[in-house]
Amino acid sequence: MNEKREQVFKAKRIQVTHRERVKASAEQFFSLACPVEELKWIDSWQFDMIYSESGKNENNCIFKESMSGLFVLNRPELSTCWYTTIYDTGKYRFDALLLYGSVAAGKFEFHIAEEDKDFSTGLWMLTYTSLSEDGNNIIDESFKDRMLGMLTFLGKSAKHYLETGEIFRAA
Repeated sequence: MNEKREQVFKAKRIQVTHRERVKASAEQFFSLACPVEELKWIDSWQFDMIYSESGKNENNCIFKESMSGLFVLNRPELSTCWYTTIYDTGKYRFDALLLYGSVAAGKFEFHIAEEDKDFSTGLWMLTYTSLSEDGNNIIDESFKDRMLGMLTFLGKSAKHYLETGEIFRAA
C-alpha cells in the first residue's frame, strides 16, 4: 500500500523587512521589545499576557493581541498569539512564532546592530504563511503593503519614542 496522496492545499508565503536607524544605544532600543514596554511607545497598544515568569518578554513568553488581525489581516475578530522563541538581551535579538488562529502562522524577527554608543539600527522581519485556503484568501494586492506598513509603523514609533521620549500618535 504505497499510495501517493495528492496535495490539494498549497500554502502561500509573504516576507517583508524594514530597517530603522535611531539615536539610541542597542540596549535602549532592545528594551522596547516587550509587550509591557510597548504600552509606552505604541499608540493604542493592548495585549493579554498569557505566560511570563518575569512579567515581561522573555524566552517562552506568550501573549496575544488584536492589532495585527485588524491592521494587517483585515480581520478584526482574529487575535494574534505571540510565542517568544528567542529573547537574547546580549545579542539584541527577539524572535517569535505568531499564530493567527487556524488561518496562518508567522515568524517575527527583531534584531539590533549597535553602530556606536549613540546610534543603532533595528531590523524587523515578518514572514506570513497561510495554513488554509482562508489564509491564502487574505493575501490580496495590498497585503504585502499592510505587512510592511506594520513594520514601518513599529520602526517610526520606536524612533520617535527613543528620540523624543513621547509616544508617536497615529493620525
